[in-house]
Amino acid sequence: MLMNLSLSAALLLAYTSAVATAAGVITVPMKGHINTANLNPASLTKRYLHKRGVASTIPLTSANGDVMYTISLGLGTPPQNFNVAIDTGSPTTWVVSSQCVLGECKNITNKFNCAASSTCRQLNQSFNATYVSGDGVLGDYVAERYTLGNMQFAAVAGSVTSNSSPLPPTVDGIMGLWYLPGRADVPFLNVIKNSTLLTEPIMGIWLETSSSLTDITAPGGEITFGGVDRSRFSGDITYINCIKGRPWTIPVGGMNVNGKSINANGVLATIDTGTTAMLVPEAVSNAINSAIPNSLKVADAGGLWFIPCSGNTPITITFGGFTAKIPHQVLAMQRVRGISNTGVDYCLSAAMFPTGTVIPIEEWLIGDVFLKNVYSVFDFGNNAENGGRIGFAQLTTSGSDGGDQKPGNGNGNADDGGLINAASGLASTLHALQAMVLVAGLVAVVL
Repeated sequence: MLMNLSLSAALLLAYTSAVATAAGVITVPMKGHINTANLNPASLTKRYLHKRGVASTIPLTSANGDVMYTISLGLGTPPQNFNVAIDTGSPTTWVVSSQCVLGECKNITNKFNCAASSTCRQLNQSFNATYVSGDGVLGDYVAERYTLGNMQFAAVAGSVTSNSSPLPPTVDGIMGLWYLPGRADVPFLNVIKNSTLLTEPIMGIWLETSSSLTDITAPGGEITFGGVDRSRFSGDITYINCIKGRPWTIPVGGMNVNGKSINANGVLATIDTGTTAMLVPEAVSNAINSAIPNSLKVADAGGLWFIPCSGNTPITITFGGFTAKIPHQVLAMQRVRGISNTGVDYCLSAAMFPTGTVIPIEEWLIGDVFLKNVYSVFDFGNNAENGGRIGFAQLTTSGSDGGDQKPGNGNGNADDGGLINAASGLASTLHALQAMVLVAGLVAVVL
């Protein structure tokens, strides 16, 4: 079910005039949270479906993403602190209310107490969203003071009183970072864009990568509001205008794998911080993976593609005039491994296709498999009437492709033996991958 928003613009505008502090540019560290059980085509398909809406409604993306990058957010006076997942596919921010004590709310660490805040104003508007999975959240909207770094402003948030959508115990809610032009009610990006808070109406995102090819954690990164962190990238930023009505969606200029051009004519791609992999039509997935030496499409595992965990296959993707390299070891999802009967170490390919009964896929869904290799900028000032634009720049340091490609007899459907068993037992294997580490001062959790 999609959420229909009809808050009183007059009430909100009156409240948002109480902006407290102008910050200019702030950089906030992000924590990475990986849900390994959702590293599969079915979960990506659900996420894809949630990013589709029509003009009169606003969809909420599923809280059950395979990766979440969270930042610290204060709500209220004095601020009550929450760990919220940033989501470029949703315009709405919500946290769990102190009144929510049953269901999934039992697992939430921090809860919002309106009565404990001198600036909390209850709005006569219910908050209700149901996801494709059948999970959902509901509650009420509140007008409240936000504290983000040293920036303070007033906007609306959802206060959830009933929650059947599971979040990791360390995540308290969702921060929506989809800019929707012309809406003066819910998206806080609209609020800060029309204020004097930011030097520029842009967000810069850098995702940290692990130095270990077998690391099963998400190290984290940083997000900068109002500017960019120039220490993270070199050269110019190349911008591509977004397509109206879709969350941060841009045209694909081209893709090349191992010297083979992948058909991307007329293709659009949604750039999503909440996805580790990429979701493309099956024909495109087949073309990408079959161009990689020694790749395997395992029929008994639902047609999943596996590729050698190490290699040096050249993989590039182009947006506008910007071309980025995707390292082989990034396309080979190191967290999901299996051994074929030839003794080769195989990983699940990040180039996946939709499964289940779905509408024809209209856009590619591009996540960290691309974003970890670039510095990305989400601009909601230029081309704002159509949803903004996205910029990319080359990182100051680039990762190494790593090991050599192991010899084999070609591509396609092979006698993969033990790899089928590894894939069919994927769920139990993934649930067993649990760890907590400290990386550069940011906690990264595998759930």
